[in-house]
Amino acid sequence: MTGRMDDAAQRLTLAGAAVLALAWLAWPSPDRPEAAEVPAAAPTVWETWDAAPVDLPGLIDGRAWTPLAVLETDRDSSALLGTDDAGDLLYVEQPADGEAAVEVVAAPGGVPGVVAVAATEERIAWLQSVPDAQGRVVSELWTAERDADGRPGEAALLTADTGDVITAGSAFDLQFAAEGLHWLATARGEALVTEHRSVGVEGGEVEVVGHRGAWQAAAWPWLASAGSDSLGGARLVRTDTGAGLRVFSGSDELTLCSATWCRLIVNAEDGARVDLVRPDGSERVTVAEGFTSAVSPDVGLVDRFEPLAESKAATGDGTTVTLFDLQEDAAYLVASSAGETGADARSLWWSTGTGELLVWHVLDLTDLA
Repeated sequence: MTGRMDDAAQRLTLAGAAVLALAWLAWPSPDRPEAAEVPAAAPTVWETWDAAPVDLPGLIDGRAWTPLAVLETDRDSSALLGTDDAGDLLYVEQPADGEAAVEVVAAPGGVPGVVAVAATEERIAWLQSVPDAQGRVVSELWTAERDADGRPGEAALLTADTGDVITAGSAFDLQFAAEGLHWLATARGEALVTEHRSVGVEGGEVEVVGHRGAWQAAAWPWLASAGSDSLGGARLVRTDTGAGLRVFSGSDELTLCSATWCRLIVNAEDGARVDLVRPDGSERVTVAEGFTSAVSPDVGLVDRFEPLAESKAATGDGTTVTLFDLQEDAAYLVASSAGETGADARSLWWSTGTGELLVWHVLDLTDLA
């Protein structure tokens, strides 16, 4: 009898414990936080397009360098123009099956040195700026023809009549177009006037056309308003005809334009929101929020991509580089822990490692478009 009573008591005790356990699981408790939803990992450029970057050493023959423009990236070899801490212009070549080599194209003899470059299949050109004896920065425009293998030949001064050169880190600070070379300068005087300057590829007299206000170069033949002139809207003007258009935006939106896209930035205490929109106001899309910024001053590279960088230097995690695809309205991861970043009109690059282990990675965006 006692055994049966003990068994019944045990069954009651287990049943009661089960009921209490179910009640505890169902009962809301402020001390038991809900599990946070794990965000889905962003798709990568490499898995989406089955692509791979071209890798080049950041230290060649003991010389550290930074890319300025990509000339070629193909299966046989890659060629870039770069600069070093001395401001020299470098030609960097990386054969597919050999070691990288560097050649000094120009040594201005002071900093900042080479500040802008442009290239065609036939020649390269560059603006170089150095201080004179009075400490005033003086600029010159130089050029060099390229041989059958694409390597630059002997440098030749094209003109010293450059004005007070304006550069913004854009791929269009200096550009070949309409059988000439084009760049911008600030006019000397009390009024703010931006000069559009141009000269033939073989030299000759420099043509100067003034535009009132602050402007920056976009893809030929466009100029885009810059600085405070771009708060609450922007202007685009053709340098060949003088025709222009107005880009409308909110009064608190900084509006920075290239020829085919405009970047709208709204700053806040918790970062900024970055939208892209066509100059006519269509196709507006948010590409970044918080503390993510554009890699390039040029907007909408190859009319499709916006490279973005989110710095995590405070946590020592480097920079996260993503590529926003304006056609697909989606962002793709490029690198999760990059160092420096940069871009030209058609390529994106970023570094990893430091010192002798520094590597530059280059992605040709036209391979994805």
